[in-house]
Amino acid sequence: MTNKLKYISTESYYEGIIVEVTDAAVIIDFKGRLGQLKVPRRMVISNDELEVGHQVGFMMTYPEVISKEIDETYTESAKRQMEARRKADERNKNK
Repeated sequence: MTNKLKYISTESYYEGIIVEVTDAAVIIDFKGRLGQLKVPRRMVISNDELEVGHQVGFMMTYPEVISKEIDETYTESAKRQMEARRKADERNKNK
């Protein structure tokens, strides 16, 4: 899989704060106003229960586009999932 990358790995250390924890995911807000990252909860290493406000540190490199081709199947599936999530959030707000 890594043979698709054109540039060498350039990992850097980043820190962030957990701003949301659900049954399935954790949202981390990067320090330095670099945005947010949502990852499956199972990917976060911790000896304690995850809580909003915990500081996290991790290594990350820059994403690289590996193909000019658009994956229409995956894109449409992701759009449907995002729309379903938005509608569920909207229903929950109205309760």
